[in-house]
Amino acid sequence: MKFKIGMRTLKTGLCVFLCILISMILKRDTYVVATITAVFTLREDMENTIRYGKHRLIGNVMGALTSIVVILVFSLLGRTDLVQLFFIPIIIILMIAILAHLGYYEGTVGACATLLTIVFMIPSDQSYGYAFARVVDSFIGMGIALLVNYSIPVRQKIQEVEEIIDE
Repeated sequence: MKFKIGMRTLKTGLCVFLCILISMILKRDTYVVATITAVFTLREDMENTIRYGKHRLIGNVMGALTSIVVILVFSLLGRTDLVQLFFIPIIIILMIAILAHLGYYEGTVGACATLLTIVFMIPSDQSYGYAFARVVDSFIGMGIALLVNYSIPVRQKIQEVEEIIDE
């Protein structure tokens, strides 16, 4: 069995390094969203990287916006067990249906994760700021994945360049 580290694996490591570095420079609270977005976004070619990045970004934005709706409903109806038990699954269903209708299937998991993280894990007085920060961090991760994938050619492109040089 041959152990191999491929170009996409190296590019993924580089993306994570750059996300952490940029997040440190920008003094972001956490590096997790930027790095996860970069890992999910980076694909075998630019076309798929752009597609997955767009889906991931739209999913995170939709999850953040939907979490704001949930927080507003909590402020109107209270954050009771009954409201949480029925309202959150309904809003998840609606959010997934909207993303599917718009053709952003790959963004549904990120949207749900964003919504549920904000609603259940972030203190209510920090929810709006966290929602905004998550979107900013998604842009960082997607931008870095696009930059790395654009800057470092895939093997097929390298072979094409080598063939041109050999001619």
